[in-house]
Amino acid sequence: MPSATLQKFNYPESLIKTYQHWHLLLRPQQPTLGSLVLVCKESTTQYSEISPEAIAEQKQIMSDIEAILKKRFNFDKINYLMLMMIDPAVHFHILPRYQNGVAFCNAQYPDVAWPKPADLAHDLKLKSEIHQELLNTLKLDFAQHKPVLDTQKKYRRMYTSGCFDIFHQGHLNILKKTKELCDYLIVGISTDELIIESKGRPPLIPFEERISILESNRFVDEVIPQVTKNKQYVVDMYDIDAISVGSDWKGKYPDVSCEMVYFDYTPNVSSTVLKQKLAV
Repeated sequence: MPSATLQKFNYPESLIKTYQHWHLLLRPQQPTLGSLVLVCKESTTQYSEISPEAIAEQKQIMSDIEAILKKRFNFDKINYLMLMMIDPAVHFHILPRYQNGVAFCNAQYPDVAWPKPADLAHDLKLKSEIHQELLNTLKLDFAQHKPVLDTQKKYRRMYTSGCFDIFHQGHLNILKKTKELCDYLIVGISTDELIIESKGRPPLIPFEERISILESNRFVDEVIPQVTKNKQYVVDMYDIDAISVGSDWKGKYPDVSCEMVYFDYTPNVSSTVLKQKLAV
């Protein structure tokens, strides 16, 4: 179950990028265009108690944010607000500031508080389609903001996905084999809602626990929520070169514009088999 802070900021629908120790979200209310929320995954309400690893990663995330927002919107200043009065989880509000406003989707959006401190109570009241376009734009910007990798691997970026409800050796084998082929491996994990919709029952392991297991795997570079079965959307959004999947999907996988790589399943190992054994 996502924390109350994550739920308040519409996670996972608002997720732009998940890091090892942080979630970066598009702020539902936009005091200024491109306002974000950075939420720490660690269970603490004190900034001094987050791990050294989270602090080190935060520095890199801030660098990414400033580079991407500067390129996309050419902000004049950027504000970082850490409040934690109503929402106790360690998190930051990140607000780009604009002296003369900013243009997006053929419209101009002012920074009404400039040059004073940002007004979090103000909302630009973006139309739903503009808000979605902003989310998609920033997702793509962050997905493509990667260092140039100089390796001899066949693919630059690959994707694989699943429920991962009871992680087992078969899952591990596919992740390992996929990572051997690519520089950067993105894994999509079905949300609880998508599993209920497709299978008619909830998973044994909640989404937050399943995603934390995959984030800890050394073969995985990034984990994203799988909220739709539209694979082409993922290919376009994350600039995917190839998708890996079990060989039983040959001839049944939805058409995509990238290459497909099929791996044989590990014999006698599956989540279904494990669930049957647990029921005995």
